[in-house]
Formats: sequence, structure tokens, C-alpha cells
Amino acid sequence: MKNTGKSWSQYVVLMTIADFFIQNGFEAELVRNELHVKGYGGLYINTDINEWYCFSQADKHGGRNAINCLTKIIGMDFKTAVEALTGENISYGVYNPADQQPPKPRELIIPERAESMRNVFAYLCKARKIDSKIVSDLAHNGMLYQDKRENAVFLHIDDNGEILGAELQGTNTYQRFKGVAAGTADSVFSLKVGTPNKVYVFESTIDLLSFRQLASPNKLQDSVLVSMAGLKLSILKSFSECGLPLYACVDNNEAGARFISENNLIPCNKVLADSGVKDFNELLQKTVRTRELIDKSKSAQNLPTEPGKVKPPPHSHKGRR
Repeated sequence: MKNTGKSWSQYVVLMTIADFFIQNGFEAELVRNELHVKGYGGLYINTDINEWYCFSQADKHGGRNAINCLTKIIGMDFKTAVEALTGENISYGVYNPADQQPPKPRELIIPERAESMRNVFAYLCKARKIDSKIVSDLAHNGMLYQDKRENAVFLHIDDNGEILGAELQGTNTYQRFKGVAAGTADSVFSLKVGTPNKVYVFESTIDLLSFRQLASPNKLQDSVLVSMAGLKLSILKSFSECGLPLYACVDNNEAGARFISENNLIPCNKVLADSGVKDFNELLQKTVRTRELIDKSKSAQNLPTEPGKVKPPPHSHKGRR
């Protein structure tokens, strides 16, 4: 970019986010006031308010900053994004997606392991209502541990036992956090049951484990359960190439419905709508709490009426004349 004496903040964007994608030949579809840019994992732009949103990103990128959209989603460097949007030094070249070099893979950094798993067990079992045996089995098999920041770390391990990434879940119920370890690419957390002939995909490992607890053995038999840590098309593609049917156990919301319809997935979340909940962990918590209330009610009915006295059985007339 030529030196004009301006700071970056002084450049005026001359086109909207939608204009950029349309004018530069990106494959896109406009439906009412929403432009869907295809091939970028669910990138949508509201043309009325010039706001973009990419629901496939783990941290749910979005906003009205056009430069952020081009750098975070398209992969431009900051300078090229400013030039493309402002028209400054336009002879320097309009951005061509084919010219952009793919980003270099980052080094995988797995969080340091803590000595205890107290916070992870308390959070998963008490707050999230996941069965302690499921949590214990994951820990015993080296798929779950607690890091120094008290996060639950779910490891992405391939068939050869190599660690490819990790999904992180905070255990502080007052300061929610979730993400992936630095350097995690398109690896996944997964559980296999038998010889898989079908794939269940989830937005998080917490939902995956909740489904694992709720589903019947017949439903789980010969399947693989996969956490995408978001809504990620790249992960879907890798599993669709295997030729196995894909069942979407995603959230009961607009983004989830759109993800299912756009990718021709088999919906597996109707039970969420029927139960009035957003995801499978909410369904699990609702199910467990209902069961606890029923058990508590039954126990109350059998309490003694006075200390030291057992409540007599219901009065029976059997044997009387």
C-alpha cells in the first residue's frame, strides 16, 4: 500500500461486506436480506445492517467489522483486507481467493495436566449430571484430564493413539469457558461402539456424553459419536467420504436447523424440540432431575410418622368377614 500518511483507523471502507464477496466472484446466494457465502463454513451476511456471522467457528465469529471478516474467515492479512475494502492502491490487485496461501498449521500445545481431577468430576457429575462411571472410564482410558486452570481437557486421539488436539471445557459455573487447545485443526473427540456403520455428530463433547448416557444400547450399537466443537463443515466432509450415514445431534435452534438442511443430514434432535430444551445436556439434566424428584417423593411416602415408628402398610380388609 502506498504511504499516504494515514493511520489504519483513518481509512474509510468504501464497500459493504456483501459487496466485497459479490464483486470478487465468490459463490454466494442472496435470500431476502441475507447473503450466504458458500464454502466458508456457514458465513452469512445481513445486507440490511451490514453484519456478518459464521456459525461454524468454535468461537462464533461475527460482527460489523468488515476487515475482521476478511482476516478471520477468508484468511487475508490485515493490509490486503484494508486495500480490498477501501480502494486504496487498487492497482495493487483485487483479492483473488486462488492467490491466497493456506495458513501454516500451528504447533499443537496441550495444556499441562493437574494432579487432581476434583473440579472436573464435580462439574461433569454434579452440574452437568453426567454419570460418574462415564467420566471415570474416560479418565482411565486417557481421554480426559484436568489442566492447571481447572478446565476439563478432552483429548482428540486417533486410531494409532496419537494426540491430535483437545477440546477444553471450563468447570467454573459462574465464568463459562469452552474452546480448543492451540494448534487443534480438524481433529475430533470421538467414541466408538462396536464396528461403526453410522455417525452421530454433536456441537460439543458435553452433548456427546449426554447422548451417550440417554440413548439405548441398541441405538448406540455399531456407531461412532463425534464432537465437532462447533458446526464445522470440514469435519463433516471427512466423515461423509467414508460413506456412512450422518445423524445430526446439534442444538435445537436456527443455526442447527440450517446446518442440517444445508448439508442433507439426518436430524436426530427432534426429541429436543419435543422436550422444550436446547441441547442434549439440557435434556439429560431435565431427565435426571425429574427422576430425582420422583425418587424423593417415593422416599417421603415411606418416612415414619413419628421418630422410631415405621409407617404402617396400607389398611387391608383381606381375610375379614
